[in-house]
Amino acid sequence: MDLEKIRKELLEKREAILEHLNNTSSEDINHKDGVEDAADVVASELNRETFYKLTQAERETLFLIDLALKKIESGTYGICEECGATIGEKRLEAIPWVRLCIECSQNEETMKMFSSSDDISYYNIIPNTTFENEEDRNIIE
Repeated sequence: MDLEKIRKELLEKREAILEHLNNTSSEDINHKDGVEDAADVVASELNRETFYKLTQAERETLFLIDLALKKIESGTYGICEECGATIGEKRLEAIPWVRLCIECSQNEETMKMFSSSDDISYYNIIPNTTFENEEDRNIIE
């Protein structure tokens, strides 16, 4: 495995992400062009949400790239953070900032799928409460 080639690729990707983040952060995504109807407002909100998610993903990738660069320096690049096994060379070529081997990555995805916090209904998490009267109980139920 050519670590210098991988290091160069990581630095190029890092520079591209930083450039994109700088370009998008300098644009005013909240700019309004006059009168907007309800559909325009919804579209604007969706655009802002998409913009946030994309830049968040880029920030996470940037973090992982920096981590991979530090691992190259320390001699731990290509070792799975979870199980300590060697990460496959083809996997590292495809995603040079990857942290986990394929098996551990699949396990992590499975855990995320089954522990999704989106399924939690916070309205069902009401402490046991004694009510003064039936009217108070009906407000919560």
